[in-house]
Amino acid sequence: MAPTGTQRRWAVWLATGFGVGYLPVMPGTYGSTLGVALYGGLAAFAQTTPYPFLILSSVSLILIGLSIWVVALALPSFSSEDPQNIVLDEVVGQLLTLLALPLVPNWTPSFWMAVVAGFVLFRMLDAIKPYPIWKLGHWHGAWGVVADDLGAGLVGAALLAGATYWFGWP
Repeated sequence: MAPTGTQRRWAVWLATGFGVGYLPVMPGTYGSTLGVALYGGLAAFAQTTPYPFLILSSVSLILIGLSIWVVALALPSFSSEDPQNIVLDEVVGQLLTLLALPLVPNWTPSFWMAVVAGFVLFRMLDAIKPYPIWKLGHWHGAWGVVADDLGAGLVGAALLAGATYWFGWP
């Protein structure tokens, strides 16, 4: 069954990060900022549960799966294969990077330094797209839009985990 016009409009609205993808200059950075905010909200919620990392990881994986579906619904509304206005891929890629951070009960300055480091790492990896990340962007459809950002998120998470251990963050 094909999506209705209303479903497609909702998908475009979500895929563009509630419209921030239409802001001028560097929409991916705005999307990454949404990813940091999403991580903050999810982490705060997860800390109130008995298994915070399990909850945070599970919700994040569900959101990653949903993002591929939303982007697939939204793509026909755009004229390119990987439109700059779609920033949901940056949101989930940034979220994936920040999953490497340990959940701390009080959010210390060193925790925020680690969040900033994760933001910068993800943005650099997303912009530079070193091998094999750039290869993931050659996939077609929603997978191609989201996969390179997930690759950048995974590499960013590994680097961030190493940095948090090395520098003693948080």
